[in-house]
Amino acid sequence: MQVIDLGYFDEMQRLRRQLLDQYWPFVEPAVARLLNKQRTPLTQVQIQAVGALISERYHLGKVDGAYLEMLIKRLENQVLGFHSRTYSDSFRYITIADCESMTSTQFCRVVRKLFSRFGYDGLCREDHWLELLHTQSTRRLLIYTEVENRIIHLKDLYRIQSRKKTNNNLHAIFVTVGSFGSEVLDAFGQGGDVELWDGNQLGALLDRVQLPPGSMLD
Repeated sequence: MQVIDLGYFDEMQRLRRQLLDQYWPFVEPAVARLLNKQRTPLTQVQIQAVGALISERYHLGKVDGAYLEMLIKRLENQVLGFHSRTYSDSFRYITIADCESMTSTQFCRVVRKLFSRFGYDGLCREDHWLELLHTQSTRRLLIYTEVENRIIHLKDLYRIQSRKKTNNNLHAIFVTVGSFGSEVLDAFGQGGDVELWDGNQLGALLDRVQLPPGSMLD
């Protein structure tokens, strides 16, 4: 019996979405022109044609169809001025399970959007880092985001500790979809210099806030 390596397929999905993020800006203008011309959403055949064009032009073996459709629906919202029922915010929101299949960039965007609901504004940097400032106070946050579902150990926190000292940030948070090792909880679990958010805590917050799928694109 052949054993399927699920980790390999997860990694390939992340890579396909990362490449699609990279090449989409070059294809988006042509799709926008088509939408402006026909003034209706793209049909499934047209969406498949866009996927085939991207695959052929940029030599991609396979395009993530679901992610491409989300990109196109987002563009339809902008060009046509309405929200597609397929991806209406009332039908679907991002869960912790969704985060596990995201790229580092997409996950950083989701965490950024999550904190914006609590009055913070800022940018994702280098795929993993967020530097945020509260819009109504001087409170600053330094956040490291880890999308890989694994156990976080002490050595994984050295970078955020070092960057916190360099930038004189008042508060640092390590956000992961995974969990923290016992040595990390012993060192930081009782009010250490880095706040810890594991997958359970993040998942509960995502369920409460209910971010729309487009949050990973913003």
